[in-house]
Amino acid sequence: MVYIAVCEDEFEYQKKINHFINNYGVSNGCDFEITFFSTAEDFWESFQASYFNIIFLDIYLENGNGIEIGKELRSLGEDCQIVFITSSRDYAIEGFELKARHYIIKPISEEKIVEALNRCLAMLTEDCKAIKIPVGKLERAIRLKDIIYVEVFNKVSVIHTANEEIKTYLPLTQLESVLGGSPFLRCHRCSIVNMNCVEDFTTTDFIMKNGDRVGIPRSNSVAVRQQYLDFVFSKVRGDISAK
Repeated sequence: MVYIAVCEDEFEYQKKINHFINNYGVSNGCDFEITFFSTAEDFWESFQASYFNIIFLDIYLENGNGIEIGKELRSLGEDCQIVFITSSRDYAIEGFELKARHYIIKPISEEKIVEALNRCLAMLTEDCKAIKIPVGKLERAIRLKDIIYVEVFNKVSVIHTANEEIKTYLPLTQLESVLGGSPFLRCHRCSIVNMNCVEDFTTTDFIMKNGDRVGIPRSNSVAVRQQYLDFVFSKVRGDISAK
């Protein structure tokens, strides 16, 4: 079951969105549970952490602002798929900063809803992807999206996640192969970063979202930083999904 919230204060658009989403479910064999909200207050009164997988947010609500709802969701650590609905592109930059999956310009059509759902569902599938690695005598599954970066100390590969450090004797070259490329970047002979978890960068370091710094070798600094910028620009253009 995919749980969807729609914050839209125009009843006619609510009916259209409901019809288009249900059509998509029938055509693609998806089970959706859709909840509609007309105001920000209604949404927050019913809000449950980590409940909704996809949230459609009308930016110009009669009572409230979809961008503000999106900011609050992200500040609470919600990683749901956000789709903004609006009559203009004025908030496009803010939408990208909030990692919006799609941006629908009114009037709403079935084609636009289908495109948004395709992107969101593809990302939800990506969220479930995991690798299995040997940890001691056991095999451990780790979601790709949870990995911030990997580094090597004394032949031990340390996988840094938001909650823990996982150590394995699997060589970094093998880990690089298992991770499967983008969004993972081998930025140094001793480290791999998840480009989705980079907060900022300098000529010598990637600054990760957990505050750690991962070094960039001076000999290859320009090429490594360019690979990261190419990844960021591709995400903004929508060429690749933000895993």
